[in-house]
Amino acid sequence: MTMASGPFWGMVAIIAVTGVITLACFVAAFWMLLRPGEHDPRHVKYDILRPDR
Repeated sequence: MTMASGPFWGMVAIIAVTGVITLACFVAAFWMLLRPGEHDPRHVKYDILRPDR
């Protein structure tokens, strides 16, 4: 049986932390996509997201 470099629980902790960060990024991305909070009619996004496109 081969051993990975580093203690087992250290690798588990790193995997857990990166998983939480990744999940938080996805949650933030979907939150900003669905509820961006920008209501200024002169915002650049309204040039891109015009109804006539």
